[in-house]
Amino acid sequence: MRIMMRRTRVVLACALLAGLASAQEPKVSAQLSTGVARLGEEVGITIVLENSRTAHFVSVPSVEGLEIGSPSGPGVYEFRNYNNGRLQQGVQLTWHVAVRAADVGEYLVPPFVLEVDGKELSTQPLDLKIVRDIRGEDLGYLEVRASTTKVVEGQPFTLEVRFGWDASNRFNYGNLSLPWWDALPGAIDLESARPTLNPQPFTVNERIEIQAQELEPTAKRRNFMVTRTYLPVRSGKLVFPTSFLEFGLYERNRRGLLFGRTEKTESHFVRAEPFTLDVVELPTEGQPFDFSGAVGTLDVRASADTRDVVVGDSIKLTVDWTGAGNLEFFEAPDLGLIDDFDGFRVYGTTEEKSIERRRVVYDLAPLTDEVLAIPPVPLSVFDPEREVYDTIASPPIPIRVRPLARAIELDEESAARFDRDILDIDTRPLGTEPASELVPADGWVVAALLGVPVLWLGTRTGIRRRRGDPGAPLERRRRRAPRQLRRALARDPSPTGALVAFDRFLAARTREPDEAWTGRALLGSSLAAPEHDALRFADELRERLDRAVYGDGDPVPAAEVRGAAERLLKGGL
Repeated sequence: MRIMMRRTRVVLACALLAGLASAQEPKVSAQLSTGVARLGEEVGITIVLENSRTAHFVSVPSVEGLEIGSPSGPGVYEFRNYNNGRLQQGVQLTWHVAVRAADVGEYLVPPFVLEVDGKELSTQPLDLKIVRDIRGEDLGYLEVRASTTKVVEGQPFTLEVRFGWDASNRFNYGNLSLPWWDALPGAIDLESARPTLNPQPFTVNERIEIQAQELEPTAKRRNFMVTRTYLPVRSGKLVFPTSFLEFGLYERNRRGLLFGRTEKTESHFVRAEPFTLDVVELPTEGQPFDFSGAVGTLDVRASADTRDVVVGDSIKLTVDWTGAGNLEFFEAPDLGLIDDFDGFRVYGTTEEKSIERRRVVYDLAPLTDEVLAIPPVPLSVFDPEREVYDTIASPPIPIRVRPLARAIELDEESAARFDRDILDIDTRPLGTEPASELVPADGWVVAALLGVPVLWLGTRTGIRRRRGDPGAPLERRRRRAPRQLRRALARDPSPTGALVAFDRFLAARTREPDEAWTGRALLGSSLAAPEHDALRFADELRERLDRAVYGDGDPVPAAEVRGAAERLLKGGL
């Protein structure tokens, strides 16, 4: 029996927001205001906790030579937006810590430890360099450029770091101090392509080994470049603190080969000023119901491994999306929910994801020789350049589908009449006397006895064909039920729409009115099939849908509704 829950709108809203806020795991990170500072200059550490509202510090690190203050805060930042018709809400807590050094040197700040929701979380360690003076602009340079000044949620952007020094000197090392490199709250760092031309090793933040591309020398300078790509996950501002390049000369001392070691004999510093980048919300106005989450300027193309098949043969349809966008993060189209693919059976998909390309291979088969082409595969995309939602679609692929050899197909009405007529055949034996004992003189009697039911069956069939079979519409409705369910879920995947569609599917398969299964359980009914587990699974699904309708449960994905229907069909419903 299904549970019907009622809640007020206020309770429903609170439960929904609380569920969305707790959907993601808490994450904590720390970021220096600068990785290189003059002696006596105050340095700030920003600690950010995402996806939790409560936390307290378990321990604040202590470092000899550094004065580390107590964390001040937290500052609270809340954000909410709609994506694919669903409300998303999050929270970010921020603390600030002041640090001052007693002397020059290189310092390692251990992790800060916080207790969050009963668990201990630690920040990453931080490297801080304190020097007496920062000079080097006349010998080197550092530039940090973003590919854009404004992005929308889900739109990848790239930071390009260019740096170099005077080629006339014997400088042979360079260290980049980039506080944002591995700690950028509100964004996911994506794997960037490693340089293939003239790669040179460098260190970021004293502990991260990278490869930078050496560019053509200009104005007697050696030039290098490294890139980093990020994906913003929420609106707001992304903060990039002061960046530094340290470069100079390493030399081996002359105290003998056995005990000799490499030491810095000359160091210079250049800085790149801090900056921010604005991340704006995806617009809700004009957002289509089937928005995939794809953001960017994308192209699509498709190919098939064969274009000449027999009905039921497998075709591998490969769809490639490329361009500047979040290719690894959008939801690929489900061909089973697209009406244009009703002439195909979709067996499954395989996917390959990278920053440069998204590839999906669909395994499908035509169901009839009337199919003339593989339809376009549509994808709903937000184009940040034009600031509009758009649909890109692969071109149709013409195919030839040949019928099965010696196959005979019936239309729906003929098949329905045939199904009903064979139920009227009387399969009981005509008598107990073996046929071998019948004498030739009795042959006309046997023929007459056999001819009567055949003549009656033919007459009855003729009458039905003239008058129409009253059972045929029910049979046609029963056969169309799986397809109608898929279409209904595609049109309205909401809990209410899914519950109504599933109950109508049950009614069609059991040849009953549309409302016959409203509020009625499968278990304990007169159904003899499917098996007990399939009926119980379907009842539990309907109960979850019912709870979601009245705000007492999470939405049920359309794929689970289709799965419950397929399980009933396999069981004989």
